[in-house]
Amino acid sequence: MWIVFLILILYSCTPKVKETVYKGYKKDIVILQQGDFYPELDEESAKYVFIISQALRIPVPDRSEVRRALAEHLRNKKRLERIFTRMGLYEEIVVGILRRHGLPEELKFLPVIESAYNPSAVSRAGAAGLWQFMPRTAKLYGLRINSRVDERFDVIKSTEAAARHLRDLYERFGNWELALAAYHCGEGCVLRRVKRSFWEGKDRLPEETKRYVPSFLALLLLNRYPEKYGITVRRILKPVRYMYLERDTPVEEVVKTLGLSLRDFKRLNPHIKGGIIPAGSYVYFR
Repeated sequence: MWIVFLILILYSCTPKVKETVYKGYKKDIVILQQGDFYPELDEESAKYVFIISQALRIPVPDRSEVRRALAEHLRNKKRLERIFTRMGLYEEIVVGILRRHGLPEELKFLPVIESAYNPSAVSRAGAAGLWQFMPRTAKLYGLRINSRVDERFDVIKSTEAAARHLRDLYERFGNWELALAAYHCGEGCVLRRVKRSFWEGKDRLPEETKRYVPSFLALLLLNRYPEKYGITVRRILKPVRYMYLERDTPVEEVVKTLGLSLRDFKRLNPHIKGGIIPAGSYVYFR
């Protein structure tokens, strides 16, 4: 039986982690087939992308809060290196989607804090996936959550949703520090507590949000100067591929076709809940 799909080859493996536990705060990938497999942006969105893409880099201020966050990250270099290595599994996917939306590529480091770059991560509060979406926000941005699929765990679908969400927040607040604070504690939280800038209003924000933004900015410093901080990232050589299904397809059929064990299928596809893969789903495999 035919399975209609689009295959892209990546280098990867997916670790098995159930909960986000990033202390300090809660590369080699090649896409063999490139192309716009996402719908074209409408005229208004394309115009916005052009405007925002004129200033892609996120500035890192020289502040004590960022220096403290940097020191916190460096207390466990080995774990940080493992997360950066895992990031290599999905970096091309994430960066490609961020570029498509005209967003700073540095936002690829947000899942380092959110999920330790594990698409299977689930927080104690119930946030899930690479970008740690709560159910309400996930549904607002078009992610399906039902008895058959939870697209918060799907790398492509969740990254698309995160890009739209981050773009909306940036458009609302006008700078990345406030947009990122709102990504963490919610738009209303920031609107109620901060009048002008993150740094002026940070003490009125929840403690975790207050640490979240400096933690992200510190990661940008680590990325820009890894040798300075003694960070080494191991290249991932094991390939992972994925396909797009246009119709409802039994898991048994996909497993047989791809030569996967059921255990590997479940480990690589935490977004698929039952025995039928819903139409419009991506399936990940090696």
